[in-house]
Amino acid sequence: MRRPAGVLLAAVVGAVALVSADAGWAQPSASAPDVAAPGTTVRRAPRPVDWQLTVEAPSPLDDLLMENLDLARYQREARQTEDVDASAEGDDPAPSALRITRGELRRLLAQVPTQARALLEAEGYFAARVRITVDDGTGDGSGTASASQAPAPGAQVAPTLVHVIVEPGPRTVVQSVQFVYEGELDTRLSANDEDAKELTEDMADNWGLPQDEPFRQADWSNAKNTALARLRADTYPMASWSGTSATVDAQAHTASLFLVADSGPAFSFGEVRIEGLERQPPSAILNLAPFRPGQPYRERQVLDWQERLQKVNLFESVYVAPAFDVNHPEATPLIVQVRESPIQEASVGIGASSDNGPRVSFEHLHRNPFDLDWQVRTKVQLGVRVSDGLIDLLSHPWPGRKRGLASVQASSIEDNDNAITRTQRLKVGRLREGDRLERTDYVEALRTTVRSASDLLVADATALSFTSQWIFRDVDSQVLPTRGTTTMLALTGGHSVSALDASGPFARVHGRFTAYLPLPASWQLQFRAEGGQVLARDNVSVPDALLFRAGGDDSIRGYAYRSIGVERDGVTTGGRVLGTGSIELSHPLWPGQPNLLGAVFMDVGDAAERIDQWALKRGHGVGIRWRSPVGPFRIDIARGVSTDEWRLHFSVGVSL
Repeated sequence: MRRPAGVLLAAVVGAVALVSADAGWAQPSASAPDVAAPGTTVRRAPRPVDWQLTVEAPSPLDDLLMENLDLARYQREARQTEDVDASAEGDDPAPSALRITRGELRRLLAQVPTQARALLEAEGYFAARVRITVDDGTGDGSGTASASQAPAPGAQVAPTLVHVIVEPGPRTVVQSVQFVYEGELDTRLSANDEDAKELTEDMADNWGLPQDEPFRQADWSNAKNTALARLRADTYPMASWSGTSATVDAQAHTASLFLVADSGPAFSFGEVRIEGLERQPPSAILNLAPFRPGQPYRERQVLDWQERLQKVNLFESVYVAPAFDVNHPEATPLIVQVRESPIQEASVGIGASSDNGPRVSFEHLHRNPFDLDWQVRTKVQLGVRVSDGLIDLLSHPWPGRKRGLASVQASSIEDNDNAITRTQRLKVGRLREGDRLERTDYVEALRTTVRSASDLLVADATALSFTSQWIFRDVDSQVLPTRGTTTMLALTGGHSVSALDASGPFARVHGRFTAYLPLPASWQLQFRAEGGQVLARDNVSVPDALLFRAGGDDSIRGYAYRSIGVERDGVTTGGRVLGTGSIELSHPLWPGQPNLLGAVFMDVGDAAERIDQWALKRGHGVGIRWRSPVGPFRIDIARGVSTDEWRLHFSVGVSL
């Protein structure tokens, strides 16, 4: 980098002037005469100086200098020591009483210009001017004191004031950035390889210190590290910088960046070697691989593969690592080390929620019964209001990230009006898991009956239907999201047969959207919208489980679970139209406790038979959130405006 000769000369003259000014401090003080026997040599102890430092510079450079100058650090540490000593003696601390020898103070002052300029250059200021004034209380700012000005013994002496004045000058900006490539990448660029051109264009487009941006040393280092990591993650894991330079023109206040990258050889995927399998088949691992042998090495694909394997619920731990060999880059082996989960698991649970009341459950999981490459989960739950039984089958991964699924379920729900809704369903389908998008297609046979407290049959319908459901997740965490969105959309078509009403075809659409948005000052905003519509002739009865109700923890708080719907024979049943929304604002209750939050919210919506019968119902309230390891634990107290009643709601987990 080039610095004007005038700047260097000014720095030398300033340093000489500073030392000359300080030289006057070596004079003995008349206020403290030394008494000694005749013929003896008197050695005076260095006289300590009380001093105080201030820095004058544009913000935030003043904070930078006060944080990093040696003189500032000495002052900060000395004050901390004095505060501790004064506290121990029961005296008031004297933050200005920083006692130091004059020689030590001169040494620290002499270092200030060099240190200040180094700090400013790291921020992009290469033409900064640094001045120092020292005022020892004489009023002339010279930093010297004569014997006639010396204070009397025991008199209070004002501290020496050290004032650092910084004029940073214009900030240096990036004028140009030039990349040069060596190795296999250069050879491919010469051959007009599309992948190589796309990689280098991506590096240029995403370079972290582009033209016209301020040049900072930290940004320069970060940009180089990020660009090299990008190169190593895509085909060239042995890449390195052959050389990098930043040429600064201090007079023009510009920086020219030049980088030479040696890509090394181009690597491709080879065979997969699996270690640790005992009971599970290799296909459970190989079918999830997002690449084929011979394809270019991508670090992102390796990490995605490892993450997918951790989610299949077959392994306690998974580690995938490439075995690079510069002599054989065309076939890089991948070592997959796994530790299998227990082949069977059983658990007993006790819980409660404001929606479903208390419950006890038993669950058993077999990860590969009879070596069929399927998982079988059996669950029985008994509760005061909700009871159900479930046998759920999920295949090991198939090629293309697909999995088969099948389930048999029977459930019984008692609502607030003491009506009993019983549902039996059989489902067979296929699940396809993507990085963010999950799609499920299934055929379902379903029957639902609704009986009043007096055992009157209010609804009875059976349906055979086909459903496609998409779930898109773009959040920072699926368990504890704070930023991003989740979207669910389900489309159903089928034919219904009813014992009470007409039979016929029907269609159903159901969607739910949730957004998480962090706000300044640790505030968090959450927004949710849900809607649905069942299309069928008015006299066609659709199973109640496919209709819509509202109210409860994840719907409209302030109203009982499933209490908002359509009244039939004195019983609340599902409606064909649903529309609800919610907005919630939360903030940590105490500083230093970010996982414990207070919240205020408002929920609105309704479930009705037809869109013209839909009427807005509101609920609002306050709550407490605990971001537990298994998901957000919520306790809310809410008022339903239509009923003018307050209700308590509590739940754990995230709903899609």
